[in-house]
Parts: sequence; structure tokens; C-alpha cells
Amino acid sequence: MRHRAAALVVSGVLACLACQGCGSTYEDPATGIEAKYRWDTLTAELDQEIGMVYPAAQQAADELDLKVLREAMDGIAGEIRALDAHLDTVDIRLEAMPAGRTLMTIRIGAFGARNKSAVVFEHVMGNLTQYGGVARR
Repeated sequence: MRHRAAALVVSGVLACLACQGCGSTYEDPATGIEAKYRWDTLTAELDQEIGMVYPAAQQAADELDLKVLREAMDGIAGEIRALDAHLDTVDIRLEAMPAGRTLMTIRIGAFGARNKSAVVFEHVMGNLTQYGGVARR
């Protein structure tokens, strides 16, 4: 009987951990570009070069009145770390990919915040549209 109870507890814990990894897809309403939210992080592969995405992310942080703590970029990676009004850490990370693409990840707070991540993503996409980097639908 003890083994059965222990097995149920272990199965429950593993199921909860596996569910944390399950993600959902978010689509920017203006551009139709998709991002995946999984493991408390929003991830999107963009068809723009990192040199175009980074200023759009900086502008998004400014538009959202985030307190920027650190920002840096070189030719292959970029990062913006800021605080929001709830003192949650907002991390926007960029990585250059082959063929002039960029991998963007957004994580807010220690446990993630899906809705806040989507708002930051929408602002970055809106700014890319202004720069002519993304075609609107």
C-alpha cells in the first residue's frame, strides 16, 4: 500500500512539472507573428536582424515606462533588463540566428507573467512595424 501511495505522489509531481513545460502559442494581433509561451518564457523567432529588433525592444521598454537597469548589444546578442511597476524583473534577450533572423525571449519575474510578456511582445512588434521591418496583415 505504501508503494502505491508513493507512486501516486511521484506521478503527481512529475505531471505537475511536465505541465509547466506545456506551452501555448500567442499571435501578435497586428502582424500575425507567433510566439510560444513555455517554461514561463515567451519565445519568438523573427525574420529581422538583431540590429533592427534591439532598438524596437528599447523603444518598447521606454513606452512601457520600465526602469532599465542594464542594456547591451553586440552583433550576435542583446539584452535589456528592467523593472516594472511591481518591481518584477523584465528580461528581453536577443540572439542572432542564421539568415538574418533573431531569437527573442521575454521573461518577467521569477515565475513568468504570460499577459505582461504578451504586452511587451506586442510593443516590440509594433515598433518593428514602424521601422518597416514587419509587414502588417
